[in-house]
Amino acid sequence: MKKMYGIVCANITPMNAKGEIDHDSLRSLVNHLADQGIHGVYPTGTNGESVLVSKEEQHEITDTVIDANQGRMLCYIQCGTLDWKTTMENVAYACEAGADGVGVVTPIFFRADDIAMADYYREACQAANGKPVYLYNISKYTNNDISVKAFAQVMDENPNAMGIKYSNTDLGRLSDYLRVQTKRKPEALIGSDSLMNAALAIGCKGAISGPAAVFAKRHIKAYEYFMSGDMERAQIYQQRICENSKLIKPVPAIPGLKAMLKMKGVIRDDTCRRPFRPLTLDEYKILERALDIYEKEEDI
Repeated sequence: MKKMYGIVCANITPMNAKGEIDHDSLRSLVNHLADQGIHGVYPTGTNGESVLVSKEEQHEITDTVIDANQGRMLCYIQCGTLDWKTTMENVAYACEAGADGVGVVTPIFFRADDIAMADYYREACQAANGKPVYLYNISKYTNNDISVKAFAQVMDENPNAMGIKYSNTDLGRLSDYLRVQTKRKPEALIGSDSLMNAALAIGCKGAISGPAAVFAKRHIKAYEYFMSGDMERAQIYQQRICENSKLIKPVPAIPGLKAMLKMKGVIRDDTCRRPFRPLTLDEYKILERALDIYEKEEDI
């Protein structure tokens, strides 16, 4: 099994001006990430506008990413969506298509208790047919949190459940996941850029990041320096990541990522589907400043 580690990019989904999937730009994005040294791709997650694409589009994106990647990076497809049945179909499709594994976000909007949560991930692990499955907790958007009890049950009952992508900011909860008493040691990746070093320090295997598509060098160097034990340099790059997050925070996140990738010539258009809106001139200026700082900063 190829487990996730390092800097994994939470891909955006490129679209043309009509809001249709731009597969040529998607291929360009995958090539860009591989060239930058990103360790893995994670399409159709939150940054990929997952709940705004149809099942057919989800499968087309899966095929394009796997084909463009050609095994250069780890390829984990995020398969969770609004509908339980469609989520399981997405999992089965991704694994049969050649993904290394899948991420599966919790049920969305309607509350799922521990019993329902365990059933949900049991079905997802079965649909994956032996390939690795990572639970995905981003409760601030889904309205569903994965309790430590439910997480432990999923890990114990499903040999191909590897661990969790945690995109909240409670490091205490993350530590609880990593240290829960289960038959196998769970793994975790953080989904909050500003907490990457802290998450690595408590045992995470890496970070799943949207901005890493644009600012890959910062994220990779922070990770590599941390793993080599050079905490001083790791912290410098972590600080740069935090400062950049503060700078671009006023800009809507997903449209902002697409706009910067367009500015860099990686994708052709920065269109997002509704309810996202076009960016303002002032917002584009903020993004231009962020790119300028990044391109001029010195390596250490």
